[in-house]
Amino acid sequence: MSEDFKELLKKYRKEIDKIDEGLVNLLNERAVTVMKIKKLKEKHNLPLYDAKREEDLINNIIRYNKGPLYNDNITQIFESILRNVQILEKDETL
Repeated sequence: MSEDFKELLKKYRKEIDKIDEGLVNLLNERAVTVMKIKKLKEKHNLPLYDAKREEDLINNIIRYNKGPLYNDNITQIFESILRNVQILEKDETL
């Protein structure tokens, strides 16, 4: 393998690491906002889960997607995010 290949691969991997760090930070920022909504809904005795909101969220995500990931891929990723946030919402210590 040439040095050019190794350097380019190293550069791209650093880009991925930086993107991954940003994704983690954004997911945690999103979770903090979700917890604010949880507290607001509890204060007003509203249910945490809103099927219509989840449907709207998925439709928005599909609309935002410009590829190369397929809509099904993006939907699966966000469904996993939503399920994990629901676990967080159930934590009574938060």
